[in-house]
Amino acid sequence: MLSTQGLQGPFGDFLYAIGFLVEYTLVRLGRTTRTLTGGLLQALGSLLAAILRPPLQALLDFVDSLRHPLRLFRLYLLPAAAAVALAWLVRSVLTLPFALRVVVNGQTVGYVASEEIFDSARADVLARVNSARQQLAADQGTLTWDVEPGYTLAISETTMTESEIANEILRISGSEITEGTAVYWDDQLRFVTTEGDHLRHYLHAQLQPWDNPEDPTLQASFAHGLRLVDGIYLTDSVVPYDQILSALQADDGAALQVQVTQRVTESAEIPFDTQTQEDSNLEFGKSETLQQGVPGSEIITRELTYLNGQQVDDQVVDVTVTQAPTPEIIRRGTRLQSGMIGKLGTGTFIWPVPGYKSISRWAILPRVHRGVDIAAPYGTPIYAADSGTVIQVVPMHYSWGNYVQIDHGNGYKTLYAHMSSFAVQVGDTVTQGQLIGYVGSTGDSTGNHCHFEMSYNDTLFSARDVFPDIPTKNPDF
Repeated sequence: MLSTQGLQGPFGDFLYAIGFLVEYTLVRLGRTTRTLTGGLLQALGSLLAAILRPPLQALLDFVDSLRHPLRLFRLYLLPAAAAVALAWLVRSVLTLPFALRVVVNGQTVGYVASEEIFDSARADVLARVNSARQQLAADQGTLTWDVEPGYTLAISETTMTESEIANEILRISGSEITEGTAVYWDDQLRFVTTEGDHLRHYLHAQLQPWDNPEDPTLQASFAHGLRLVDGIYLTDSVVPYDQILSALQADDGAALQVQVTQRVTESAEIPFDTQTQEDSNLEFGKSETLQQGVPGSEIITRELTYLNGQQVDDQVVDVTVTQAPTPEIIRRGTRLQSGMIGKLGTGTFIWPVPGYKSISRWAILPRVHRGVDIAAPYGTPIYAADSGTVIQVVPMHYSWGNYVQIDHGNGYKTLYAHMSSFAVQVGDTVTQGQLIGYVGSTGDSTGNHCHFEMSYNDTLFSARDVFPDIPTKNPDF
C-alpha cells in the first residue's frame, strides 16, 4: 500500500484513496488477464487435439498393423489395389474404339463410326434400289427388295465410309449387282451407267472452257450439283449411255449449266467518325479541331458467282481491318453573346445568327414589316432558334427568296428568309442551334441579311419581345 505517513489532513486522505484505487485496479486487471489467458490456451489445446487426433490415430493404427500383416493387407493394401484397378478400368473403357456394327440378315457387313454415317448409307442404298425400280417400271418390270440393315454397338478400330458400307450392303444382299457410276443431280441419284469414264470425260469437257487451273481464285462447277459417284449398284438400274446424254442435254442443257465462283480481294477505305464536344467557353458558331480524323483501311474478300458467264451474285465473305480509323474530334462553342438568348412564355429561343447584332429594322406589325432583318455577310450560318420540325423549305419565293419555316410544336413557329442555300429538308427534325441554311440576298432584298419572323398560334409577334437587349440602328423601330 502507498504510505501516507507524514501527510496529514484531507489531502493525505485523498492521496491514500487514489493509491488504493490504482492498486486495486491493477490487481483486478492481472486476475482478469490470467483468467482469459488460461481459457484461451485451453481452447487452443482442444482445437489442436481435435485436428491432430485423426492423423495421429491413423498413424498409430498403421504402426499397429505392421505387426499384423493380414490386417495391413485388409485395411490398406487391398483398398489401394482396388482404387488402382478401378482407375485403369475406367481409362481403358473410355479409350476403347467403339463403333456401330452394321448387320444385314444377321450377317456382319462392316463397321461405321456414327449413327449419322449409317443413316446416310442406308438412304444411299434405298436411292440405288429406287433407281432400279424406276428403270424396271419403265420396262414393265418389278423389283422385290426385303433387305433392311441394322446396327449394334461394338468395338472396332477399323470403320468404313458411307459409300463403302452402302456397297457392302448391296454385295451381301444377294441381288444381282455390278460396278458402275451413279449420276447425282440436285443431290438425287438420277442414273446409273457402266460408262463412267466416258461420262466423266464428257462432263470435264463441259467445264473446261470455264476453268483456269492457273488461277486459284476461280472454281467451276455445275450449277445443279451434277456429280459422278463410282460404286456397286443393282444391275437393273443401269441406263444406256446415250439415254443419259439425252437427259443431260434436254431443256437447253439445264443440267449442264456451269457455275463459276471467283474470289476477289480489294483494299477499301474506312471513313472516320466525327465526335463533337460542346464547350460553353467557346463562342457559339465557332469550332476548333482538337484531333484530325484519319481514315482507316481494310481488306475485303468478295465471292462473285457467274452462271453461264453472267454474274448472278456478289457476296462479302471476309473483312480484315488493317488499320483502324482515327476519329476526328471537334470542339463546338455554345456560349452566346449577351442578349442572344431569350424566353417568352413556354418557349426558349436563341438568336439565329449568333455573333451578328446589326439590325436594319425590327418588325412593324401588323402590316408594315413582319420580322427582324439581321445583317450578316454572305454565307454566314443560320441556326434554328429552337428545336422543332421543318415544315417549309421554299426556293426562290418572290418576296422571301429561299426560306425555311420551323414548327416548334408548342404553338411557336419561326421563319428564316433570303437564304443563299439550305441545309435542311422538309420533315427534318432539328435541335436548337442546328444549322439550317446560310445568309444570302435572294428574293426581294437589297443586301445580305436574314429576315427572321416569330409567331405564336399563327399570330406574328416581334422578336424584340424575346431579345430586348439586341441594339438597333434606328431606335424608332
